[in-house]
Amino acid sequence: MQLEQVVLREDLELRLLRDAERSDTSIGQLLNEAVEEFLLNRQRAKIDAEVAAFVRLHPELWRTKPGQWVAVHNGKLVATDPDRVALYRRIRKNYGQTPVLVREVTANPDEDIWLRTPSTGKVAQ
Repeated sequence: MQLEQVVLREDLELRLLRDAERSDTSIGQLLNEAVEEFLLNRQRAKIDAEVAAFVRLHPELWRTKPGQWVAVHNGKLVATDPDRVALYRRIRKNYGQTPVLVREVTANPDEDIWLRTPSTGKVAQ
């Protein structure tokens, strides 16, 4: 897929120029940082939604799949496996880098969540 040319609004362009001059950096660097933060925020929002779906699904999962690993995508259970690594590999094969929640079904659905990001490793959520 080829990226389309991006045209900034004039007011944003001026603000970027001023900020780049003030911080002694390039507009490209500022834009890359902004887009990276935007995408990370979208990833976090998606995982937050998947966590909410997991909590909603948890009573049934605890009844039918205790101790198993499950994958939740777009609010739905999409895969299960007793082996975390096997499930993770299957999810990456089927969904690529799309954020998919992979959790073990334990008695407590409210455990800490970690996001793995290519640039930073683990980010606590």
